[in-house]
Amino acid sequence: MYGTNLITIPLAMDGNSERLETDKSVVLRSHGLAEYNTVTEIACAMGITPGQLRFLTSSFSGSQVKHYVHFQISKKTGGERLISAPKPNLKAAQKWILQNILEKLEVHNSAHGFCKNRSIVTNAQPHVGNDVIVNIDLQNFFEAITYKRVKELFSGFGYSETAAKIFAVICTTSEIEIHGQANDITSGNRHLPQGSPASPAISNLICYHLDSRIAAMAENLGFCYTRYADDLTFSASGQASHKIYNLIKNVKLIINSEGFTVNFHKTNILSKSVQQEVTGVVVNTKLNISKKTLKAFRATLYQIEQEGLSGKHWGNSTNIIAAITGFANYVAMINPDKGAELRSRVERIKQKYECQE
Repeated sequence: MYGTNLITIPLAMDGNSERLETDKSVVLRSHGLAEYNTVTEIACAMGITPGQLRFLTSSFSGSQVKHYVHFQISKKTGGERLISAPKPNLKAAQKWILQNILEKLEVHNSAHGFCKNRSIVTNAQPHVGNDVIVNIDLQNFFEAITYKRVKELFSGFGYSETAAKIFAVICTTSEIEIHGQANDITSGNRHLPQGSPASPAISNLICYHLDSRIAAMAENLGFCYTRYADDLTFSASGQASHKIYNLIKNVKLIINSEGFTVNFHKTNILSKSVQQEVTGVVVNTKLNISKKTLKAFRATLYQIEQEGLSGKHWGNSTNIIAAITGFANYVAMINPDKGAELRSRVERIKQKYECQE
C-alpha cells in the first residue's frame, strides 16, 4: 500500500550468523543498550504498530506523501539554511531513538554542541586569554552525514542489519523528500536533516573519531581543541602559536579523510590585537559579548520602552518578547552582571507591554 518496503527479515541463520548475532548482543550490552532485532520488536518498543513503522521506513517513488515540512531560514552570517522539520509521527520516532539509544552513548570530550552539561560557554572557556584563535568551519555538515554513515553507526553499536536500517532511515531524509525526485530510500542522497531532534546527537557520535584524531594532533602541537557542531576552534599561546600552518594543514587532512569538507570562506586566524570570538563569544581576556551586539540590543530595548512593541524585532523571531527574553538570558549565561541588567529591563518591558502579545 505504501510503496517499496525497506525492511527484509532473514528467515533462518546458519552457525556463523548465530555467532555474529551473539557478538552483537555483547556489544549492545557493553553500551547499555537494549536489543531489538525485528520490525515487530522495534515497533512495540516505540509504542506503534509494525504497519506504522513500515510506513515511516518505506520509499514513496511518485507519491505525494512526505514525512517532513521543508522551509528556509536566514543564517546570521548571510544566506539561507534549509530546515527539514519532521511531521509528528516521524518526530516521535526520532525522539524515541534519541532518548533510548543516542543519549545513552558517550561523545568525545571535545564536543560541546547539543551535549548535556555543555554549551557555547564550555566551548569558549578553554580558549580565553590565548595568543591566537583559529576557527575552522565544516561545509554542509549534516548533508555530509549520509544514510550509509548513520546505518554503520548503529551497526557499530551492535544493532542487527534490520534494526540499523530502520533507525538510519528514520533519522535521515532524501532528495525525494526535499525536491520530489524519485530515488531509492537507501541511496547516498539520504542524509541527516536539520530539524530532526536526533540529528545533533548523531552528528556528535559520527564525529567521535574525527574529534579523537584532531584533539590528539592539536595537543601534540600545543593547541587546545573544541568543537561546537560544525565549528572547530583551536587556541594556543607562546611558541605553539607559531605552528598555525602545521595545525591547519593537518586539520584539513584529517577532516577530508573523515568524510567532511572544510569551508575555506570561514577559516579565521585571530590574534590578541583583534576581537577574538568563539561561536559568537568574545574570549580575549574573559567570556564576553561583542560590544557592537550589546549596543544594538540596548538600542532595541530603548526603542521598545519609548515606542512599544509594534514594528520592533530582534533576530529571526516573529515574537519580539520571546526574542529579547532569550537574548537577555543568553547574555546572562556568558556575563552574569551584564545579563542581570538586561533581564531587568526586559522584565519591565514585559510588565508594560505583554498584554499586547
